[in-house]
Amino acid sequence: MTDAASGASGGTRPFWVRIYPVVLALLAWEALALLVDDPLFLPRFSSVAATFWSMLTNGQLLDDTAASLSRALLGFAVAFVLGVPLGVLMGWSRRWDDFWSLLVSFSNPIPKIGLVPLFLLWFGIGEQSKVAVIAASALFPVLINTYNGVRAINPLWIWRARTVGVGRFEILWSVVLPAALPSIFTGARLGMALAWVILLAAEMVSARSGLGFRILYGQQMFETDVVFAGLLTISLLGFAFDRLIIFLSQHVCGWHFRLGQHDSPTERT
Repeated sequence: MTDAASGASGGTRPFWVRIYPVVLALLAWEALALLVDDPLFLPRFSSVAATFWSMLTNGQLLDDTAASLSRALLGFAVAFVLGVPLGVLMGWSRRWDDFWSLLVSFSNPIPKIGLVPLFLLWFGIGEQSKVAVIAASALFPVLINTYNGVRAINPLWIWRARTVGVGRFEILWSVVLPAALPSIFTGARLGMALAWVILLAAEMVSARSGLGFRILYGQQMFETDVVFAGLLTISLLGFAFDRLIIFLSQHVCGWHFRLGQHDSPTERT
């Protein structure tokens, strides 16, 4: 079997092939920190790992992670619940597209970090302001990718459904939405990544708990290893949820990843 064929059929590579670049990067970090010899500027990875373990065992990291996780997931859920239906309707209906397209294009470039002080004025320093700014950030990747997924559907699939007498709503539910799922999952990956980025900014400004707060605390106390431990935790959480979304997309949209990915999703077996 050729390399192209094995790749198309979902052949997996040995685990070490994928993990060794990470190991090399960590070893390079350790070596560079030893060379710099300034823990305030760049602590050794082994020191960061020890700090991470200490924060984990004393419960501090678990409390901060739980607070950040609830905010990130709630904000992402709001963005997903709003973005997917709106993206589907904009891609499916010219009227909805005409009404919302300019508003989306105008508001998307607004720096979402700049919304933090505005949302603090609107919602106060509680959880609502943090969730709102996360939702506002994650909304646009979900919405735009959903819209593009609907617009990119092969018109032949819709024509086939109409020729057998399928109604408009049934086409939307049984043909359009399944065909747009790969793009929806792509938007979910991008939205989840942005949720963690904006979470950090929101917690640095107004939180008394969470990973962003802990990173800011480490910076103020000149504990660079705490800063890196917090960043490492966010990286691990972001990686875990990204892998989860990929796992779900491969199982829900298996037809898209097989050789016959250009067939209609309604015809998969």
